[in-house]
Amino acid sequence: MENKWKTREVVIIAIIAAVIGVIFTIMDYAYMPLSALLGPVFMELTFGIYLLSAALPAFIVRKPGFALFGALVTAAVNILLGSAYGIQIVLAGTLQAIGVELIYAIFKHKPNLLCLVLSGIVAGLFVFVRDYLVFGYSALSIGVVLGMLAVRFVSAAVIGVLLVKGIRAGLGKAGVMKNFKPIEE
Repeated sequence: MENKWKTREVVIIAIIAAVIGVIFTIMDYAYMPLSALLGPVFMELTFGIYLLSAALPAFIVRKPGFALFGALVTAAVNILLGSAYGIQIVLAGTLQAIGVELIYAIFKHKPNLLCLVLSGIVAGLFVFVRDYLVFGYSALSIGVVLGMLAVRFVSAAVIGVLLVKGIRAGLGKAGVMKNFKPIEE
């Protein structure tokens, strides 16, 4: 596999990541009301959506570094559009990307369903550790914390994978993925 980045790949991923950054900014405004409605455990259902910034670029290009590139572009757009979360967005994106990059490296950047699921779960775990330390999860009961972690894993494994595969398929049908390697399952 050739690991050299191509201009077309960088441009496509930058555009996709920028769109995800806009979506995340909209989600930022919905986060608190949704959190009040769903509570801490079921709010973790949103993690599969947040996983897109690292998982989608890695799945589309399948070269080292694209998960991190996508996550950082998404974070930059999110911050430039006024996210209240600031540097925490960069940290979360970086941790997600490290999780995705780690699993993709193990699978030699040839993603299958197991790779997608594991990369989402590992990314979720890395960000959860940050969330636990930064957002005071230690004040919650162990049952709530374990429930949050379980729902995050399910969200990453189901919602995240479905979104990544669905968006990639849609981009393929739209012709955006012309000149990209086809996805083998």
